[in-house]
Amino acid sequence: MHAPRHQGKSKGLKSLAGRWWFWLIVVIAAVFVVVHTYLAIWVRDYVNRKLSEIPGYRAHVQSVTLHLWRGAYQIHNIEIKKTSGDVPVPFYSCPLVDLSIEWTALWDRSVVGKIDMYRPKLNLVNGNTKAEEQAPVNEPWTEKIKQLYPIKINRFAVHNGELHYRDFSKEPKVDVPIDDVQMVATNLTNSKKLSKTLMAEIEMTGRPLRSGNMRTRLDLDPYATKPTFAVKLEIEQVPLTKLNDFAKAYGGFTFESGTFRMATECSAKNGAFSGYVEPVFDHMGIFNPEHDSKNPISFVWQAILGGVTEIVRNHSQDRFGTRVPYSGTFDNPRQDLMTTVFNVFRNAFVKAFTGKLQNEKMDLPAKIDPDKKQ
Repeated sequence: MHAPRHQGKSKGLKSLAGRWWFWLIVVIAAVFVVVHTYLAIWVRDYVNRKLSEIPGYRAHVQSVTLHLWRGAYQIHNIEIKKTSGDVPVPFYSCPLVDLSIEWTALWDRSVVGKIDMYRPKLNLVNGNTKAEEQAPVNEPWTEKIKQLYPIKINRFAVHNGELHYRDFSKEPKVDVPIDDVQMVATNLTNSKKLSKTLMAEIEMTGRPLRSGNMRTRLDLDPYATKPTFAVKLEIEQVPLTKLNDFAKAYGGFTFESGTFRMATECSAKNGAFSGYVEPVFDHMGIFNPEHDSKNPISFVWQAILGGVTEIVRNHSQDRFGTRVPYSGTFDNPRQDLMTTVFNVFRNAFVKAFTGKLQNEKMDLPAKIDPDKKQ
């Protein structure tokens, strides 16, 4: 009973196999698969080669996948390591980087791209020698990133990133992390078609030492001949005991209690800049005779430091703080030490600093969603 139906299918397949357009489709599909596979390999090698052109650093990309239908490709498991010296952590690593067309910009008749980084990690390392350092901020990373995509990049986003400041030359070893970093940078093409201003805007939030709160905003002109920007940042609710490795390594003391807050603002134009840093320490405790007496030198130093900061603080709010003004040019920066010392006494006996921003013209982001369409 099923023989006629089976024979009908066989005849249908033979008839289809005899059609010229059927074999054309097969050939086109096979060519597409081969070209797609080898193109992904070529793109992977191209990315490795371009990112490895920075002197002293080498990049490794595990694989690349192409998404031609949305004008995108994805870089999987990228790692950039320092090739010279002895630095035990990579400079940069990221499980997934997505480079694609920013489709929303097409409504403004602009063809631009965007980059999304998922769970990236950046390690800035200090050391006693150049070989132990890893902070290539002066290297042309921006130019190399631009070469990874054939059109201009207008938007850059970081999803759940981490930033570490490390120093393996100290004892104890220093690791100051900022995790849960969410960042969005827009209008990087400096276009009035895509924005009301020619300034690029960068907003970022994160958790300093995995417990506090950080908010920052940076407005800059990416094509200015000299640095032109305005930045402000707030850090709050950081337990001082989380800074003990940092304080012990660089200051020879440890905190017993308290919280840290800081605000900073800076603006630059025509090669000159000015700004301030305002750190405050609430309910700060430094000296504890019960466990600071093991080392006599450390005992005396922490007793002096604890005594001075106990006296020169605002007792009504139990706050030690100051404001550090700075200005100058990028070739000749200046710090006002006398004003900084005066501000310590001003905080103690006149009016306590707040560790909050003074310029309300730039609103800090409360929460950033890198997935939000703009």
